[in-house]
Amino acid sequence: MDCIIIDDDATARLIIKELCLKSKEINVVDEFSSAIDAIKYLNTSSVDLVYLDIHMPTFSGFDFIQTLKNPPLIVLTTSDKNLALEAFEFKSVVDYLVKPIT
Repeated sequence: MDCIIIDDDATARLIIKELCLKSKEINVVDEFSSAIDAIKYLNTSSVDLVYLDIHMPTFSGFDFIQTLKNPPLIVLTTSDKNLALEAFEFKSVVDYLVKPIT
């Protein structure tokens, strides 16, 4: 399963990437500090899964999901546990991880 990681926090991206490396089923193909850069990537490439931070500058994770016509599976990552109900209104969201992720 090919995936990308989108998070403005480099440490959070590293933690998620390290956890993915422990799985033989998940292949991290790229990572982005900006949702805008990730959208550009997805315009030319496809993935099966996206690890997506909700709170990012200028373009939120929710904004990101709404721009995708056929979104892949999405695991939301956030330090805000109060957005879970809103998160699962998106059909592509399959999980909701609250930071810190360990």
